[in-house]
Amino acid sequence: MTRPSHDDSAAAAPAPPIRVVVAEDHPAVRSGLVALLGSAPDITVVAEAADGDAAVAATREHRPDVVLTDVRMPGATGIEITPQLRETGANVLVISGFDLDDYVLGALRAGADGYLVKTESPQRILAAVRDVHRGDAVLSASATRAVLEALQGRGTDAPPAAEPPAPPGPVPRFTRREEDVLALVARGRTNQQIASELFVEVTTVKSHLSHALVKMQLESRVQAALWWQQHRG
Repeated sequence: MTRPSHDDSAAAAPAPPIRVVVAEDHPAVRSGLVALLGSAPDITVVAEAADGDAAVAATREHRPDVVLTDVRMPGATGIEITPQLRETGANVLVISGFDLDDYVLGALRAGADGYLVKTESPQRILAAVRDVHRGDAVLSASATRAVLEALQGRGTDAPPAAEPPAPPGPVPRFTRREEDVLALVARGRTNQQIASELFVEVTTVKSHLSHALVKMQLESRVQAALWWQQHRG
């Protein structure tokens, strides 16, 4: 009988669960989200927070993979704390009872990786956490409409909030491959889909996107998609 090699055993080891911090000021809603996430075998909730300051503190302490945060909380809002959450290396998924343009675009401009409304199905919320952990963008249907309307110049009464983020100074110079990746990101493709379409590895897609984000001085693929649609779409 042939024994499995050490490398084969390591390769078969399951991936560690996705570590999540849940920030929500309503106890019942927070408990429901925690119970939902805890029901998934590949997700674990490492901390809860009832306001923005507590969310930032918990994220800095526990270093989660994903922060699921309400858009409106006492003290600092989910939008206001998003840059601080991303500084820890976490991906940020904003969830809200509102699909108003200002909230959606404000969250995306702050660097959120996705925006969901609380009426989404439980399975959709679980899938969204997994998607942002993989580095993909997530938008609810209503949030997508708000973004498209803003890009077409009719989505909000507050023009500054409707403008997709743009880097200061001259337009960055991208490599041809970076442009290919950005164009597909702007069309809503996932990293896996982009890799298949360009016949490259997923890690290569992530590398090109990461380099492009640095050049654009942006934080998330959603911001990159908005920038590309405005300037190159």
